[in-house]
Amino acid sequence: MTSEYTGLPAREDIISNDLLDMSMTILKTLSDPARLQMLWALTKAEHSLSELSQFVGVSPTVAGQLLTRLRTTGVLQTRKSGRHVIYSMQDERLKKFIGQTLDFAEYRLRISNEDESAV
Repeated sequence: MTSEYTGLPAREDIISNDLLDMSMTILKTLSDPARLQMLWALTKAEHSLSELSQFVGVSPTVAGQLLTRLRTTGVLQTRKSGRHVIYSMQDERLKKFIGQTLDFAEYRLRISNEDESAV
């Protein structure tokens, strides 16, 4: 395998600090297993906080804390239904991104398992 060193990337190929910061915020958000489970559930349908907390096995208080930042930044929407807070996700790009992230993880697992069985 040969490769040529091409030097530093062109200025337009460097990611801006704002874009890097936002990317890291998104990736950190998805890095919490309970939050990712709840977000995955919200890609399919709206759910109450109590349903989401039961789904991932945490208290409603913890579930609410995990979702607070997403709600305050407008990623998730909430509405009241009686005593319940109902969460929903309207952003189709986010739904697609979460699905693609999980598809990619499944692909990497499949490759990893194939590599292990070949040994």
